[in-house]
Amino acid sequence: MRTAIVMPRNMHFCKSRATSIDLCAHDLALHSQNKSNLRVFAGGEAGLFDDVDVCAVTPPGKKPTPAKFYDPLSEFGPQLIVVHQHLETAFQIINDFPGTPVILHRHGRFERNSGFKRWKYTRKMNRLGGIIWVGEDARNNFCENFTGVKTRSVVVPNGIDCELWSPAPKANTVIYVGRARKDKGIFDLAAAWLACADRMKALGWTLEFVLAVTDDGEDATANALRQMLSNHQTSVSIETNLIAADVQRRLAKASIAVVPSIVAEGFGRTAIEAMSCGAAVITTHSGGLWEAVGETGKVINPSAPKEIATALFDLADNKPLRNAMAKSGRERVLRLFDIHQIAELYDDMLMSLWDEFVSGPHTTQRLIDHMLVSE
Repeated sequence: MRTAIVMPRNMHFCKSRATSIDLCAHDLALHSQNKSNLRVFAGGEAGLFDDVDVCAVTPPGKKPTPAKFYDPLSEFGPQLIVVHQHLETAFQIINDFPGTPVILHRHGRFERNSGFKRWKYTRKMNRLGGIIWVGEDARNNFCENFTGVKTRSVVVPNGIDCELWSPAPKANTVIYVGRARKDKGIFDLAAAWLACADRMKALGWTLEFVLAVTDDGEDATANALRQMLSNHQTSVSIETNLIAADVQRRLAKASIAVVPSIVAEGFGRTAIEAMSCGAAVITTHSGGLWEAVGETGKVINPSAPKEIATALFDLADNKPLRNAMAKSGRERVLRLFDIHQIAELYDDMLMSLWDEFVSGPHTTQRLIDHMLVSE
């Protein structure tokens, strides 16, 4: 089945600036049983992933608008189209390809909005071929707020290659990997480090930030973080836009990983990467992070630098506890989130949604909706 994977605006399907959404889409495509019939459509970037079939729909550096996907998709002739995250791109593609099922792959909660917008979005989302969520928290939140959506919603968590994300000999390193955004809790982690830096340094510990910087706002945030920690350059390092292999090496040797998100995360890919690499994980209970970590991590409140500092010192000073958390964390990822089983589940879900779309009694109604609903 010819399947198109659409990566809309604000995504970076490339080796150095990939977000968790890009990495999720890449890994599912790379390990799909349908890989030979699959093509990814993304904005032009330097260093696009080259181990899957990728079509750049814009020149390098230009953000793709929904209209930019029409000609490349028409030429490919997909039987199924998966749009990651961006609703308006999905709705435009439904209009452009009314006979082709369009699946929306959501990576986080959907904003509730006003009553009118919920009605409008409900009408549109009922024309989707299905919605795939990365976590139960995001799916349940959506179902509670959009009770009129009858489109089938399913959950497929992120998966990772546990052979690539694997432990190495450990250093006394605390690490943060993620976007350079305030709502990811990076300033809370920095404040926690400032509060316990003397004790941590006395035990021989350092802190590493590995930041993804994808726009001017995130660049400004990274610079603000550097300024905040400028007096601790001997114990703190800040790196940006590393390729995946370098991120893996940093995580492999880290003993503690912190995922201090304030925002309600859809899942928690960064957490399972760290767990697979044998790091003891400190995280918040925001959104779906608990689905990733389960009972294997140290879970704290969001926006609580003092709790982060306490957790850091407790783990830094207790190697048996770190080792036990690292062991149980990796075992959890191997059992639940290995990419081979997740990709197989994803393929099965796509085929099931496609079958329902092409054979269901709602096909005629969908065509009527296409004619009646103004976009």
